[in-house]
Amino acid sequence: VLRLLRRWQRDERLAGTRLVVVTPPASPAHAAVRGLVRSAQAENPGRYVLVEHEHLPTEADLRRILATGEPELSLAEGRFAVPRLTAQPTGQEPAADWGTVLVTGGTGGLGALLARHLVRAHGVRRLVLAGRRGTAPELHAELTALGAEVTVAACDAGDREALRRLLAEHPVDSVVHAAGT
Repeated sequence: VLRLLRRWQRDERLAGTRLVVVTPPASPAHAAVRGLVRSAQAENPGRYVLVEHEHLPTEADLRRILATGEPELSLAEGRFAVPRLTAQPTGQEPAADWGTVLVTGGTGGLGALLARHLVRAHGVRRLVLAGRRGTAPELHAELTALGAEVTVAACDAGDREALRRLLAEHPVDSVVHAAGT
């Protein structure tokens, strides 16, 4: 499935299209596939649609699925259900001191999403975002405006020497690995 998603993403002819991935509902064996597609959706919004359905959808079902504009839904007995997350009230717990958090792949879609979550939901105040590109001025500005001290560094997490240099320059207390997603 990962190879299929990567091929789909790289094929220029498919740039304006969406790939519909269908899995059976409540199937633990397909949970990994759903997780993989969700990761691809976070990196490439609008390119993938995840559908839980007992059977392969008909052409009419596919038209209806794509017309919803939803990234994920289930179809049963001709009706759609769409998952929604809602914020729940939390207690007034003091924010933990996370120290400096390294996010590998921090300038990519999923890494940036995680960095925002760490700052907003967990009060992380010091981030090192490592990514192959090494630049993310909008993300840097956004996280800084939220009160975080942010370092964006060009570093391939698969290159041990580059990673060693990064850690020597920026000691960290926690690591979130989102590179290669």
